[in-house]
Order: sequence, then structure tokens, then C-alpha cells
Amino acid sequence: MNVLCLFQKFDFSSSTIYLDLVYALRDRGHRVMIAACSSSEKESRKEKREGVECAFVPVPDQFSAGKIRKGLIQLTLGRKLFKAVKAYFWNEQVDIIIYPTPPVTLSGILKPLKAHFGAVNYLMLKDIFPQNAADLRMMSEKGLLFRYFKRLERELYRESDRIGCMSPANLEYIKKHNPETAPEKLELFPNTVRIIENGSYPDKSRNSSESYVNFIFGGNLGKPQAIDFLLEGIKALRDNSDVMFTFIGSGTEEEKIRSYIERYSPPNLRLLRELPRREYEEILQDADIGLISLSPLFTIPNFPSRILSYMQMSKPVFAVTDRNTDMGELITERAHCGYWCPSEDPSVFRETVLKIVSEREGLPEMGRRGREYLKAHFNVERSVDILEKAVSG
Repeated sequence: MNVLCLFQKFDFSSSTIYLDLVYALRDRGHRVMIAACSSSEKESRKEKREGVECAFVPVPDQFSAGKIRKGLIQLTLGRKLFKAVKAYFWNEQVDIIIYPTPPVTLSGILKPLKAHFGAVNYLMLKDIFPQNAADLRMMSEKGLLFRYFKRLERELYRESDRIGCMSPANLEYIKKHNPETAPEKLELFPNTVRIIENGSYPDKSRNSSESYVNFIFGGNLGKPQAIDFLLEGIKALRDNSDVMFTFIGSGTEEEKIRSYIERYSPPNLRLLRELPRREYEEILQDADIGLISLSPLFTIPNFPSRILSYMQMSKPVFAVTDRNTDMGELITERAHCGYWCPSEDPSVFRETVLKIVSEREGLPEMGRRGREYLKAHFNVERSVDILEKAVSG
């Protein structure tokens, strides 16, 4: 089949679930065409790389911009991607158009693309916006901006033929809060990755003098990650030499961690800037357990893809989240690959960390179970199967 991908950002050098999906589609024998925005380009261009046809259109950098400027940039993405499609792929056959959220601002171009190509419009729902922004108090549910983006969200769902949801809770949320969306459009489309073969990554032994349990957090350091809560919990463990927390990444809340370290010089916390993939994986190999955190304010069931990198490398998972996501259920009841606690009470966080320390001998087995679950349920080949079925009917 001929697949047209619409991405607000795409890079062959970055390891993402979308890169894995593109490669898996290509390797299955499908033709892959990508229209993507790029802040590093000065003018539109097309290239063919690694068997994939890519058209890049320049946009200002939105990821380091303030929320107002970012919102304005987001409003231009649909028009710019449509222009790229018309310039480079308009005369091609397209069987399916795939696109993730964010953003919701592609809604206006889906109808004309459908009319021209007659393709299946497939939404990969990774973000429920604008409700997530309202949950984090970034906009008011009573405000004009929220209502405007809510209208775009409804239009996005209406113009999508299929809507792939990350988890069962994610799917049920859309059903409940968007009753105008035909339920037959909805299906499970979990985050998936290419499985690294030849077994799990090799274990690396840390210096024998390092007797602590090393918790690692890799990825975006923003408001959704409840950094304030994590710092409270880490502070409560300040005098415990059995734990170490390593943060790797960048984001709007990065400075809070840096300021905390400068002020308190905590012996159990270190912060590293975002690293190239190979260096990050080397550090992750030395970790005992991967950490995921989500704000307790969320009413929407998020499912961060970060969990997949931990499972890929046979690391158990410690999820500190709101109560609406079903990630805790997956970790503790289905995959049996880690621990969960709500991101509400620092004392419960502390108790859970101490429990993990006391049960540290079982962490490698939890990591192995997580990898086996990943292979069975989150293999990128499953995503390709779902997209093929969407086209074949």
C-alpha cells in the first residue's frame, strides 16, 4: 500500500516510535511518503533516504517557544503540510494517510486530502488536546481558546476514518467524552517499537562500591511530568544512601531540578542534559529501574512511550502517575514488570521506593518479564498489521 505520513516533526537521527513505524512499513514492502515540518530547514525540499520519500517544510522552532507563540505556530502547520503534499505528492496514489496528535490543527486539511486521494484517514491518537492543557491549568475550560481548540478536536475526529487509541482507558475516555464520534471508528493502536533482536541488552555491573538502587528518568522534563512532586519525594529520601535518582533530558521544568541541586546539593540526585541515543542507552544499562512520572492533575489517561525504552532494555518500571491512566494496571497486573504509586503523597512515594530497595533482588526478573511483554504486545509489526487492516477493510 501507499502510505502518506503527516508529521509535525520527523528526523532520521532521532529514535522515536514514528521512525520505527516508518521503517517497519518500508520493510513490509509498502511505499512510504512523509510530509513533515522542520525548524532546521530554510526552504521546502524533498529527498529520498533509506527507501523513504520525505518532503520537509520550514517552520519556526515551536518546542522552545512560549505557549502563545507555540500555539500560533501550531495553527500554521496544517496549511504548510498541505502545501508540501500538493507540491511533492499530489500526483501519487495514496491508500492511507496517517497522522498523530499532537497537533489537532491538521483537522482542516483532512477533508480536501480525502477528496483528492480517496485514502483512509487514520489518526494515531497520542495526545488528548486541549483537555490535557486544561488539566495542567495552561488554559481555562471556560475560555475562548479552549473552546476553539475543542472545536478543532471534534473536527479532527469527524474527518478521521479510524482513530487508534493508545490503551483501553484511552479508548473508553474518547467514547465517554466524545459521544458524537462513531464508536466503530475507535480501536486500540498502542505505542510500539522495533524489537532489538539477539536477546536483551547485556547487563553492565556498576562499580562494586555503588550499592544504591539507581532510578533513571529519561525524556522530557515538563509540567506533565510532575517534577515538583518528584523533588519532594526525593527530598524525603535525602539521607538514604540506598537510592540514587538520575534525570536525563531537558524541558521547561529542567531549571527547577538544577536550582534544587544548586541549593541543597542532594547526594541522591543528578541531572544530565539530553544525550545522543547511544550514550543514553549506555547509562540506562547501568540503571536498576526506569522511572515514569505524570501529574496527578490529569483527567485524561496518558500512556507515555518512554515505558517502551525501559522494557526494551529489560529494565523494570516504577510509574508515579495520576489515577486515570491504566499504565499502573499494565505494569503491576498484566506485565508484572514493576511498581506503581499515585503522584499525590510524597510519603507514599518514599514508602514505595523503600519497598523497591528491599526487593531489589527481584528487579532483574521483573525487567525480563517486561521485555517479554513488550515482544508480545508492543512490537511495531502489530502497528503495521492494524494499518494494513484499515486499508483492506
